[in-house]
Amino acid sequence: MICLNQWTKGSQDSGRATGGLASSMSPADEAGQDGEIRHMYEFEIPNSLVGLIIGIKGKTIKELCTRTNVKMIIRPHHTASKMDTHQICTVEGPRDNINRCLQMLRRRFPANRFPELNLEPVLPPPIPSPAAELFGTQPTQLTLPEGIRCQVTVSSMVDAGHFFVQQITHPSFASLQRLDYYMLAIYSQTTGIPDLPRPCETGLLCVAPASGGWYRAVTVIYYEDQDEVLVRFVDYGGYSRIPRADLRQIRTDFMTLPFQAIECYIAHVQPVDGSSTWSDAAMQTFQALAMGRLVEAFVVGYNVDDLTPVVELFTTDENNMASIDSEQELQAIRVDRVLLEAGLARAADPSKVKRVLPKPTLSPANGVVNEFTDDEIASAHS
Repeated sequence: MICLNQWTKGSQDSGRATGGLASSMSPADEAGQDGEIRHMYEFEIPNSLVGLIIGIKGKTIKELCTRTNVKMIIRPHHTASKMDTHQICTVEGPRDNINRCLQMLRRRFPANRFPELNLEPVLPPPIPSPAAELFGTQPTQLTLPEGIRCQVTVSSMVDAGHFFVQQITHPSFASLQRLDYYMLAIYSQTTGIPDLPRPCETGLLCVAPASGGWYRAVTVIYYEDQDEVLVRFVDYGGYSRIPRADLRQIRTDFMTLPFQAIECYIAHVQPVDGSSTWSDAAMQTFQALAMGRLVEAFVVGYNVDDLTPVVELFTTDENNMASIDSEQELQAIRVDRVLLEAGLARAADPSKVKRVLPKPTLSPANGVVNEFTDDEIASAHS
């Protein structure tokens, strides 16, 4: 098991990602809610039986899916030596439904008549080695660059001042979907994968079920009386409280991709009443401005308590698009200014942020390094 205590800082009072946001990409928005976890089971089908299992115009496979409430997909085999002889059948759904589907399939194709159909589970191959060669073998956390605006998407929102972003233009982001697929295939298996030990340590990298999939997470708080764990999803952001028995230990080949979600605080503003709780109106405004679209983030500094990046978010006002000519550019607006002007926020205490200073430049006239006044530093990111 991998312990990541350095990635649990400042999270114990962070709450959890807001649920029910249609534009959110975080599995935390559905994790921990009532409902069955969907699983996936894969087995081989000889090419000689594929047509029989599908049936005329798909009748047999449709009946299996309908009667057992599962999803079935037949695709080419992932092993080169079997591509010409076998295919893979994937069955997705709650565990009991998968078992009923396999039993029904066995009754249709009894072992004494169809011994070549054994229904034994088949695991996908490990993630190809180039991933480890490209990204390394130890867990790493992506960070936002300093001094420039960076294109991001807000993947999870805790509140109007606390959120997670992903750098979708980073070279490693393209591998996230493949990682999600492999983890779903591995961790949907019902046996052979150990859960986290009890009592559960904090700072452990693990795998957590959510939104019908399995995702990388790190343990933040262990609630011993309830045997539950608050986890943070490291690729999509957000927090969820999940039973320890539902968490799984992570395979080493699933640790090579850098953690994609970057936790951030909004710059310059705080809740209008001076408390730590943002109003529903502020959260709705933030969601409308920043969620479900490409925005830009600029690192102003780092929170003095937990070193979380404090950022300005720039977006565009789509309400004015109809009045803008095609040759004109949309004007970027800062989310914190919108909240401030709408009376949904007040100015934050600047002493809570360790600012990133502008880089000094050489004067072209005399080669002397320019110095910045306090006012210039304060307004450098306005």
